[in-house]
This record gives sequence, structure tokens and C-alpha cells, in this order.
Amino acid sequence: MRRSALAYAGILATLALTALPPLAPPASALPGHVCFWPEPGETGPGGGWCYNPAAGGFAVPADHVRRHARSFSSQVDKNVYALHFPNQGPCLQRTLRGGDYAENWEWWNKLDAVDTTPHADCEPG
Repeated sequence: MRRSALAYAGILATLALTALPPLAPPASALPGHVCFWPEPGETGPGGGWCYNPAAGGFAVPADHVRRHARSFSSQVDKNVYALHFPNQGPCLQRTLRGGDYAENWEWWNKLDAVDTTPHADCEPG
């Protein structure tokens, strides 16, 4: 009786696992991208927004992440620059190096844009 109960439990566990849809890898796991999320821990409503530096150039993040990027992950092998354009004062930029990440980013309320090129008119932020 005990053996059949264990076998039954094993079958149920196997069925439960096979019934689950396959999990997609998180955006942070995608090589070649820098991703930003609206909440700590790479989560939040609307999901993340990812920048592909291989496409090059300046990009403005999605509205749900712009000035509300609580976490980020860089899966690139070069620097990318987070940019902030305050209402007053000079532009600020933060260098995001390959492999950098923050589960609770202190720059969360500053992300206005990203670029592959540093901006000479921006101060380090």
C-alpha cells in the first residue's frame, strides 16, 4: 500500500510538472541587451524594457520605465550610457558596464535615455 501511494504521488508530481507551460528566459538573460524594470528585482507591471546596443545609438525607454527604472541588468560586453535630462542644470550620465546590474537601482528616477556613445555635454551622475 505504501509503495502504491508513493508511486501515485510520483505520477502526480510528474503530471504537474509536464502540465506547466515552458518558462521563457527572463529578459535579463538575453545576451546583448541592457534591460530595465519598473520595480526592484527585475519585475513590475508592463514587464521590462530592453535596449539593444548592437542596433546602436540613442534610445528613449518605454513610458513605464522612463524615470522609473527600479532595476536593470546589462548583458553586453561594452559600456552603455544611461542619460538624465533634468529640468534645470546639465545633463547627467551614468556608465553601465558589461555585466552590471542593480536589483534596487539608486538612479531609478533619472533614466531618460540610453546611448552607446558618451555625451560630452553630460556630467558624470
